[in-house]
Amino acid sequence: MHVLLCACGVGIAATILYVHGQIDKLGSGYTSFCTVNESISCDKVLSSSYSRIGGLPVAWLALLAYLGLASLFAGAARTSDDRTRRTLVGLAAAGVIGALTFSAYMAVIAAVRLETLCLLCAGLYTVATVNAGVLTLTGRRMSAAGEAPLTITSAAAIFAASVASVVVLGLLTWPHTTTALSSDIRTAADVKEADPEFYAWFTGLPKVDVASLLREDQTAALSSGKVVLVDFFDLECAHCLRSYHMIRELAARRGQAIEIVHRHFPLDAACNDIVTESVHTYACRAAEAAECAGLQGKRDEMIDILFKNQTQLFAENLPRLAGKIGLDKDALERCLDEHRTLPTVLADARAGARLDIKSTPTLFLGGRRITGVLDEVRKYEMAVLIASGGDAAPSGTRP
Repeated sequence: MHVLLCACGVGIAATILYVHGQIDKLGSGYTSFCTVNESISCDKVLSSSYSRIGGLPVAWLALLAYLGLASLFAGAARTSDDRTRRTLVGLAAAGVIGALTFSAYMAVIAAVRLETLCLLCAGLYTVATVNAGVLTLTGRRMSAAGEAPLTITSAAAIFAASVASVVVLGLLTWPHTTTALSSDIRTAADVKEADPEFYAWFTGLPKVDVASLLREDQTAALSSGKVVLVDFFDLECAHCLRSYHMIRELAARRGQAIEIVHRHFPLDAACNDIVTESVHTYACRAAEAAECAGLQGKRDEMIDILFKNQTQLFAENLPRLAGKIGLDKDALERCLDEHRTLPTVLADARAGARLDIKSTPTLFLGGRRITGVLDEVRKYEMAVLIASGGDAAPSGTRP
């Protein structure tokens, strides 16, 4: 039983490493099979800084640990020497306790820090928990036969050592992030001094003329005097949902300094010429619905509710969602049936194609291209300061 459980652990860890590899290779252009939405997303967890230790995916640790445990349990099952069996099971028990402790640590990070469930990671947590339960039964049987692999004292000591190791590991590897930008950082020069690495990265990004990014009906953003952020997104894209939340928080913090413009780039062959095989089969219709809502003056509200119901974007559900924000459902259905806003969606997708966009989200902040999602809002704030070339005070404060 133990060997079978460890084999499951090896298989899950190998799958996680595959997903890691795809994320590293394709970035936000890849969505794994176990990403459902913002709350259930392997991609969000596995692309976070918590998924690596010393630059290597944590899954490597799991893979090696379960290979080692499988070898110990297999060895214990094959040997006929009682002393050797007790030693091997004792070592395996120590490993199982360590795996369970580390799994608990990672589960807390996913639930509390990232607010996301990673189904593959949950599989490893389950393997660790079941392994510990089966080991308890094994230990009781061996104790009854006078072959106890661990005493209560030694098991407690191993658990304490495991907890201490996890605490030390957390202190050494916990990413040092700040949720809010320091009040001392107010200009591009301040950013350069405080975070020269980010400054060099952002200023080294390719830049295009902002006017070339906008539709004719969006050119008023140029005269706002603010930094223009153009967001090419896909309503069915889980990474875009995360980016959308980031942008909303950025607007709350730096609304006086930025002008946000959204454009569609559905990864759906129904309205995007460069897509040969639809990744998101409801994305085009959802984009049309957002623009139909715009004809009733509620484009932003429709985008918001579509993102909130990202897994429910099938055509029959769009009028119901529109009704929730006070739209005329019949008018929206007529708009969709007549494909009245399809030209707008096509224009956005073709503009994205001309810009050589390959994946979503792709943002242009002050004309500089950001592919994918940055890991915290403060980095977008710093980008706004750099792009402004001067002072971009937080909303509600005076420059």
